Amino acid sequence: MVTAEKPRMKLIVVTPAGREKYLRLLSHYVLGSSEVVEWHLWDNCRTEADRAYLDRLAASDPRCRIKRLPGADGGFSIIGDFFRFCDDRDALYLRLDDDVVFVETGFFEKFKKRALAERGAALWYAPLIINNAVCSSLIKHLSGVVIDGPVTCQAMCPFTWAHASFPAALHPVFIEAVRAGRLDEFKVPDRELRTGRFSINAIAFFGDEIAALGESFFPPAGNEEEWFSAILPAKLDRPAKIFGDLLVAHFSFYTQERRLLQTDILDRYYTLAGLRAPDYEKPVDRKRLRDVLRPWRKKKSSEPSYEIFLREPGPA
Repeated sequence: MVTAEKPRMKLIVVTPAGREKYLRLLSHYVLGSSEVVEWHLWDNCRTEADRAYLDRLAASDPRCRIKRLPGADGGFSIIGDFFRFCDDRDALYLRLDDDVVFVETGFFEKFKKRALAERGAALWYAPLIINNAVCSSLIKHLSGVVIDGPVTCQAMCPFTWAHASFPAALHPVFIEAVRAGRLDEFKVPDRELRTGRFSINAIAFFGDEIAALGESFFPPAGNEEEWFSAILPAKLDRPAKIFGDLLVAHFSFYTQERRLLQTDILDRYYTLAGLRAPDYEKPVDRKRLRDVLRPWRKKKSSEPSYEIFLREPGPA
């Protein structure tokens, strides 16, 4: 008796898209990997210019598939509805935010292999994410990186999430670690997560588990992040898992974006990838301008400060 060969597990990347200034960089990593079978671009564009770029990106590679829903205009509330498109039972769906600006070499192959080896042990899997508040806490306490400044293990940390000073200090150290071949300094042991919110900048589900859960998988209208990271794992009594030796970098949260775009950090990530940064508008720092024009009105900043560096390597 001849048995049918089991379909090979496919890696499908899905991305709530799209801001051109970030997608140009993310596409370098996603489409540069032969392990990625499809890239689903969830059209949640804020401008028609970004939507036009999304169309051009999709036309550039047959693996790109644009998914559209009525009412998607760049807001957070509709993102959870796009998970309805994750209906392939033979796929591992890896959700990456459009402003993931670095993916380590061989990441997609390694991530898929790790997830398959751990299949069933967790509800979803995530890499260690640079500029993710929970991951930042793990890095502070478990890695070879010294972080001098306040860090809490909360998704909306009042220090590292709420202000740009943390990623402004962290990103340059990370970039230089990549250049110096010291990426391992950031890595931590694997860790499980339970009943706590996690910023889902990069998480993966197996398609057959989505299908098995049926309607109970999908978030109610509103914030899919709270649902997937805290509520659904609690309901199912299943942990999530962070692979501490696999790294991606997330550029910013909305609380940080304006300030970070006033720096050259995004340009430096393009250079790290061997690409020329596109032209994009850098916001005017109106607060700093007011401080220059009206120095007598300066107030003491409540923004925390950080010193971040790699530990000196020990003697050989």
